[in-house]
Parts: sequence; C-alpha cells; structure tokens
Amino acid sequence: YVVGHNLIKAHAEAWHLYNETYRARQGGLISITINSDWAEPRNPHSQADIEAATRLMQFFLGWFAHPIYKNGDYNEVMKRRIRERSLAQGLSKSRLPEFTESEKQRIKGTYDYFGLNHYTTVLTYNLNYPKGVMSYDSDRGVATVTDRSWTRSGSTWLKVTPFGFRKILKWIKEEYNNPPIYVTENGVSERGAFQFNDTWRMHYFRTYINEALKAIVLDGVDLRGYTAWTLMDNLEWAAGYEEKFGLYHVNFSDPALPRRPKASAKYYSQIINCNGFPDPATGPH
Repeated sequence: YVVGHNLIKAHAEAWHLYNETYRARQGGLISITINSDWAEPRNPHSQADIEAATRLMQFFLGWFAHPIYKNGDYNEVMKRRIRERSLAQGLSKSRLPEFTESEKQRIKGTYDYFGLNHYTTVLTYNLNYPKGVMSYDSDRGVATVTDRSWTRSGSTWLKVTPFGFRKILKWIKEEYNNPPIYVTENGVSERGAFQFNDTWRMHYFRTYINEALKAIVLDGVDLRGYTAWTLMDNLEWAAGYEEKFGLYHVNFSDPALPRRPKASAKYYSQIINCNGFPDPATGPH
C-alpha cells in the first residue's frame, strides 16, 4: 500500500510536469496504464459472490484508477475494508495510507486517457481470512476460480474469456465517466513445442477484438486504440522464456536471435490493413 501510494503521487507529479512544461509545444498525451482482469461472480444469483466481484475490481483496477480518474482518493470499498481489518488487528490506524487534501487535488484528473492492460476473467466468491492475517489478499477477502470449460493458454493464470473484455471496457466507461481508452496490452501465450500455425492466437485476437468492437458500437465506449501483446517472444517476468506471447517467434538458443513470423502475424496485419476482419470468402478487404 505504501508503494502504491507513492506511485500514485509520483504519477501525478509526472503528469503535471508534462502538462505545464512540455504539452504546449509537443501536443502529446500522457497518462497511466493499469492492468486488470475482469471479475465475474461465481454464482450470478449469489449476493455474496456479486459483492466479491465488486471488491476484486475495486482492489485491482480501482486501487489506482479511483484516485486518478475520480476524486483524488481511494475508493470506499478499499478504505473501509482495510481500516476495519487494521483496527481489529490492534493497530491505531488503517494500513492504507491517507492522502492529504492538497494531494487529492494534485492527483485528481491527472490523465489524458485510460491505459488498460487486459487478458482474462476470473470467477469470484467471498473468502474470510483469520483476523490476524495482514495481507492484500486478506483485506480483499476474495477467492477466484476459473471455469473448466474456458480455453487454456501457455500461462496458468490466462484463460481465453473474450466476453470479459467487453464487460471491463463498459465498466470503465460507467465507473470513470467515459474516458478515452487505449488498450495498451492484450494477447495470449503458448508454451511447449513450438508451432508456427498458432490458430489459437488468431482465435484469441479475433474474438477479443470483436468484443472491443461491440463495446464501441453497442455500449458507446470511447475506445481510441488497441495494441496487441506482443510483437515478438520475449522475457515474460518470472516465467522467463517458457511462455511466449509473440506474433513473431524468436529462437533464443541461437546467438543471432532469428525471428520468424507466426501465422498470427499475417492474420493480425490483415486486420490492421483492412481496419476490420478479413472475409474468409473474399480474402482481405
């Protein structure tokens, strides 16, 4: 929480520096990108599961978005939960730091767009941790599972759930007063024996981009741009080179690091060239 607190304040200073010193002559846009899954209640008829989904969204995306895109302060769900658990643990105040009034004014509205990294959806239900456990997970009080019918990927955490993409875009629109949105990451991984004919990646981009289109046309989301993750295979955090998200294959065992396009590279380039989906009957455009 202390790290996140300082990150939000630092972001605000960077935005103000650009706004006051560079914007007039450069005409650029500056903002923050927030990574978030979409949370769906495990049982849509259970009020407890619905509330768990709300808590996950507010602790995940809302942690950073609420201060910047709403009122300069943390959302009430986080403030209440963390304060109650902190006091029950014998502390004199909440483990979630507080912004001063001047800091709230400094932070509020420090964006030109909403940057979103999104990959997958989880199913949520309530999970009560023992009072003495001090952690982000225990404060959140949410357990997550996935549906066994959802298509898997090369990452244990990433299930192919295109419907959640439209839902999170619509939620951002409604929660944060319809900001312009740029999707800064979206893609799918593979692991194991390499295949150039990555039909699952083409399916992922086709279905997710189609949900983004629905968000624009049917839900009125102000989506300005979309960026696939990623151009070529690279180092993926703790997974190293085992999980590959690239449109281009990289041979990491060759010192020259040769790159070859996968089938998805051609497919995605057609979507870009056509500004739409290639027609199977008539080809591109």
